[in-house]
Amino acid sequence: MTMWKETYRLGVEKIDEQHKTLFEIAGKLVQEIEGEQNPEIYRQTIAFLKYYVATHFRDEEQYVASIGYAEEAEHKRQHRELTRQVEKYDAQLKESNYDLHTAKKLAGMLSAWLIYHVVNEDMKYIGKCPAPAKQEDSILEYFADSTIQVLESMAGMNPDEVKKQNLREDTAQEAVYIEIGLVGSLKGSLVFGFSKQFADGLMETMMAFSPEEIDELVCSALAEVSNISAGNGTIAIAQSGTACDICPPKILGPQLENAHAYEKVRLNTGIGAMTVCIHVD
Repeated sequence: MTMWKETYRLGVEKIDEQHKTLFEIAGKLVQEIEGEQNPEIYRQTIAFLKYYVATHFRDEEQYVASIGYAEEAEHKRQHRELTRQVEKYDAQLKESNYDLHTAKKLAGMLSAWLIYHVVNEDMKYIGKCPAPAKQEDSILEYFADSTIQVLESMAGMNPDEVKKQNLREDTAQEAVYIEIGLVGSLKGSLVFGFSKQFADGLMETMMAFSPEEIDELVCSALAEVSNISAGNGTIAIAQSGTACDICPPKILGPQLENAHAYEKVRLNTGIGAMTVCIHVD
């Protein structure tokens, strides 16, 4: 199984080789989880990951500083966030004696974070900036468009081929929902719903494997996609004059309580449908 694609190449040899190694680590972890499920491999993976992430981030930050990248501080912040996540999973794996469920959560988060960071954030410092999300009047539109932009970066979707459908009634029945709280001037709840077909297609595109079920690995990856989409949406909203922030994602499962209270838009894509929902207090 290989998650690395030549389209991820930046043209900076040292950084590209390190990225390739990180993708290989994530791919081997997913392969082990879907295969023999050896806890010793999980232990070796997290130990190597702690060392390699620190080494890669040091080298990349030195390069970014050498070219005078304007968004250097934000880039470093994102590096610190992944470092924190790796340390969190290291502690959880040790505490659980390297159990399968925790390894799945690590693999999902790591794979989604890597793909988005390389194809979106790292491309910026070599001058390949993705198109920003459109800015509309509706708060829901900000989050729907930021989600489409993330899917374009991570899964190569053509934004013009994603059809938005406003849902007036409680017709959305997805396989899993991810909730993200909104705090600040904008308070409420943002929920991303994923159909089984969409989740399967996204995993196949991103991670080169077809899941049999929506398990911890898939949910962790979907939570990270939701987290990135929500974060990008709040940035666009802040630029319009409304300051807000997000809480860590929470996996709700297949049920969305008080569904009637949410404003919803369905995103129909080439790999299936997903729903973006919002409730503002």
